[in-house]
Amino acid sequence: MGNFNIKDILLDVIGYKGLPYPGVWLPAADRSESGDGYEYDGETAGEKTNTDLGSVLRKKDAMGRYYFMPVVLEHKGKEYEIPNAVISFTGKKNIVETAMVGRKGSVKELISLDDYEISILGVALSNDFPEAALTELNELYNINESVILKCALTDIFLEEDDRVVIRSIDISDMKGTETVQIFKMELVTDHSFELIIK
Repeated sequence: MGNFNIKDILLDVIGYKGLPYPGVWLPAADRSESGDGYEYDGETAGEKTNTDLGSVLRKKDAMGRYYFMPVVLEHKGKEYEIPNAVISFTGKKNIVETAMVGRKGSVKELISLDDYEISILGVALSNDFPEAALTELNELYNINESVILKCALTDIFLEEDDRVVIRSIDISDMKGTETVQIFKMELVTDHSFELIIK
């Protein structure tokens, strides 16, 4: 099995490189002091696992470690968790601007809010080729209906009955890496409407 560096893979595939840890520029601290005389009688702060809205903020993995903001898509009771997900989204307003004769600026009239466009970037990892994760991803992509998106970030902006439709999926070229596959999904929100006939 070959060795790889996630930082270098992300830099090659998506052009993203994280900032270095701030402590690398600081001199090494003297840890010889024992810290006697310090006592704290209160409770230690635990990890906040849910948001105030009830969305899952942190979840434990198979090793018992917390990871931040899982992204889950649900269809007919079956949940698909996107592995190692990073999520972003864009919202736009439809505005009609009318120029005024002899005046500065224009009159803005808000027509409606457009659908949110959501991008999910994920990394499928395995000891060998990540076939199981990619098969589940393909199963999710082949659902031709709207699905429920569960994420702490989007739950703040989307309404409770809003769903999403998977618009596209992009499987990146991994340039010889066997055990990692980066993918990107584009989604758009789908609002439920009521038609009232009189």
